[in-house]
Amino acid sequence: MNKEKTLRLVIILLSLSHVAILSAQAPGRCIIEAKEYPGKDPLMWDALYAAKNGIVYSGLCTEGGSAHLYAYDPSTAKNTLLYDIAEFLGETGKGIRTSGKIHNKPVEDNDGNIYFVPINNGAGPQTIDYTSWRGGNWMKYIPSTGKLENLGTVDDGLYPLTIDKKRNFLFGINFSGYFYRFDLSNNIIKNFGRVSNWDICRNIFCDDAGNVYGSFPTGRIWKYDAALEKVVDLSVTIPYDPTIYPVELKKPMIDRTYEWRSILWDSSENAAYGITTGSGSILFKFDPSEGKEGKITKLAKMCDSRFLNDDRKDIPFSTLAFTADNKNKIIYFVPSAREFDIENPDETYGSENTSHLIVYDRALAVRKDLGALQTKDGLRVFGCEGASVGPDGTLYICGQVEVDNPQKATSYVGNIPVSLQLIIYKPEIK
Repeated sequence: MNKEKTLRLVIILLSLSHVAILSAQAPGRCIIEAKEYPGKDPLMWDALYAAKNGIVYSGLCTEGGSAHLYAYDPSTAKNTLLYDIAEFLGETGKGIRTSGKIHNKPVEDNDGNIYFVPINNGAGPQTIDYTSWRGGNWMKYIPSTGKLENLGTVDDGLYPLTIDKKRNFLFGINFSGYFYRFDLSNNIIKNFGRVSNWDICRNIFCDDAGNVYGSFPTGRIWKYDAALEKVVDLSVTIPYDPTIYPVELKKPMIDRTYEWRSILWDSSENAAYGITTGSGSILFKFDPSEGKEGKITKLAKMCDSRFLNDDRKDIPFSTLAFTADNKNKIIYFVPSAREFDIENPDETYGSENTSHLIVYDRALAVRKDLGALQTKDGLRVFGCEGASVGPDGTLYICGQVEVDNPQKATSYVGNIPVSLQLIIYKPEIK
């Protein structure tokens, strides 16, 4: 065999080897279960929480209609409607703006009670006067009795919500950017002023000392100091790439790209893990106790795998389908798979690209794409905007699942009928 043929054969073998390696690394399918909700809600934003008793609570929304609170019981494998929120608050049938959305992840106190705050944020027909909105309400669900209680109004409702279990405080930010504390023991609300000018970060967290942290542009962090009972701005910043296109390319000054999207506290490490809204969905660790104002450590890009190793600047910003299994040191994230569209800056829903489950092993410092989310029957999963881990390590996600019967659809992704469903993934914990 002459040198030319030998060289050609080597090139072919190297090419085939490269293809084999890529094929081995390419993510396949991530098999999940999907449980339908009894209602027809088409959307949800972050309002998914797996409680310590194993029950999974979902706050789904119809935007202009009513939010609905559901409970999934793993022992019966059924989703049950607990409450129609607008109906419970006496808003339906009056031609007024209603509680059409729950945009915060419910929180749980030491007694197992569940709290959330509904919002309207302008949703509904434009012919209905926005000033007819009565405002948001602190809501308390008591699992032991099945009763829902209205604890009183809080301005125009809240986006993020967190709890200080030790001191029995709820904290949240309203639609206008004001930061509130609700003393549950004494039924006292305090307004600490405005912490955001335009778009409010969707997640805040409380550390074990009772301090609360939030994010604001550009990559900045504010802190509620529990000892001083005041809010201060920190100089530490979260990672971001200013060259990544804003989501609102036509209105870049009101874009939320430079905040964190989701963040979770881990008491065992005395640190928080969060994900940036833009810049490729960067996973980071925030240690508030290291140094004078804390330390930020960049860990990995968690965006859809097709955006990882190229120079594209049109990376979709993060979803709210972010959670952690702190016991097993695993981060879960379902990134947006949408294509970039200047005219229609969709966040997640509506993308015809299937959603993948991305994990980050904190102990090994390894990112892995587990593949496209699909049921055993091959039904695909599209936009996802909520995630939580149960006490047994089961991962729950809320997202759009393909349905084989169009009558069950709550919306369409292109020509594909889908419905919002509870997605269940049981990892193999070693």
